[in-house]
Order: sequence, then C-alpha cells, then structure tokens
Amino acid sequence: MEGEAWRSIDVIRNKEGKPHVLQQKVEVYTAGMDEESAGYTKPTVQHRLVPLAELTKFGSS
Repeated sequence: MEGEAWRSIDVIRNKEGKPHVLQQKVEVYTAGMDEESAGYTKPTVQHRLVPLAELTKFGSS
C-alpha cells in the first residue's frame, strides 16, 4: 500500500514578514504487518509554502 504526505522542513517569512512553512512531499510505503516495517517515506522533488496560520489555525475563532 502506498500513500502521500507532506513533511514540514522549515519555517520562513515572506516579504511581509508573515511566517510560512516550507513542506516537501513524501511518498509513504507500508511494507508489512509488524511495527518495525510498518512504513517508510521517500522524499520527492515537489515543495510548497503554506501559511503557518493555516496549519495551526492560529488566530481563528
């Protein structure tokens, strides 16, 4: 079984000084039933910037 996820790499500020999270897409592989081989990730070349407030819901009521 295979899936995709985003791994947070760093927090950076845009030109207005607002914090954004740099994320890298990873492929998630599940390799069996026991806990030690339950899964591993492989980084891809796809990245994105996400506003920190969107990830933390900071400031929303």
